[in-house]
Amino acid sequence: MWRKRSLTLIVLFVAASAVAAAETVSRVFTLQHVSVSEATAAVQPMLSSEGSLTLQPSRSRITVQDFPEVVDRVARVVGELDRLPEHYRVHIELLEGGAEQPFGSAAEVEANDRLKKMFKFPAYRRLGSAVVEGELGADARASLGSGYRVSFLARIPTVSPDTPWGMPDPGTRIQLRGLTLEHMRSSANGEQVSREFLRTNILLSPNQKVYIGAGSSEDSETGLVLIVHVQDAGGH
Repeated sequence: MWRKRSLTLIVLFVAASAVAAAETVSRVFTLQHVSVSEATAAVQPMLSSEGSLTLQPSRSRITVQDFPEVVDRVARVVGELDRLPEHYRVHIELLEGGAEQPFGSAAEVEANDRLKKMFKFPAYRRLGSAVVEGELGADARASLGSGYRVSFLARIPTVSPDTPWGMPDPGTRIQLRGLTLEHMRSSANGEQVSREFLRTNILLSPNQKVYIGAGSSEDSETGLVLIVHVQDAGGH
């Protein structure tokens, strides 16, 4: 009698486990604006004892398998987390490098170690700077002074699923696409003439500072250096 009852209990336990396993569902989340590591940190504590998480960093995907109510909660959290940041704040500074003698002025700046390593000029002066704020996905333009202006499109970098090995997670980085430095001046007949010194794309992490050589200035003995510093990438 005891053996029969034990067998019945075992059968009931196996049946209950099978029902529990059958009740779990699987859902794939493709992340657009947050990294797999950030999403994992938020989702992992939400899983039940029956739950599992599969990561595909190269494709910015996570797969969650758990009870339907858990997967629904995960979907809400991922939806809140994986949203396009609305605003950015970028500080841009334009320096001119050259020989020491021409730059004996109040605009002269002391060359730090990075400038000394990257560029040959012994002295630098500040031509201008600007703080550019705006919404991601919109074109931006700012004057840097002395007739120079900068323009770009700030956006979240995309991850292409077509590449064979994928790309690293973009995380909280932003891309300044079509970053252009140009100089405006008046011609002899009074028309505005533009000379382009730089056009490039750069990828920046929060608080990262990038130094970009922008070629020779109007004087062939001097050169331009653009310093770009992301101060706020949306606050993920």
